[in-house]
Amino acid sequence: MRSKKLLAGAGLLCAGLFYGYVLIPLGISVPCLFHRVTGLKCPGCGVTSFCLDLLHGRFTPAYNWGLVLALPPGLWLVWAERTGRHPGAVRVLSWVLAALLLAWGVLRNLWGL
Repeated sequence: MRSKKLLAGAGLLCAGLFYGYVLIPLGISVPCLFHRVTGLKCPGCGVTSFCLDLLHGRFTPAYNWGLVLALPPGLWLVWAERTGRHPGAVRVLSWVLAALLLAWGVLRNLWGL
């Protein structure tokens, strides 16, 4: 079971690197459907640009501060869920994090971030 997870993770990593280093320089990219339909930024807009800058060694300011700030509690959630510790806190923090990311998605469009 563990080898299947490792193989899936390695496959996703290879797919991401192929997308970032081959497809995007060729002008082939996956558009944000939410942005295309509404003209607004979704809560995840800017993640691809941020990841590509990190891959190229450019530590520029984050394009999506909502997700950057949600990363530490998100990592704690993954750890707590995998270890089975603090099930009540995991449930509450999951809902709080979801609400904050939804609020970020609305506020970033109102403030033009």
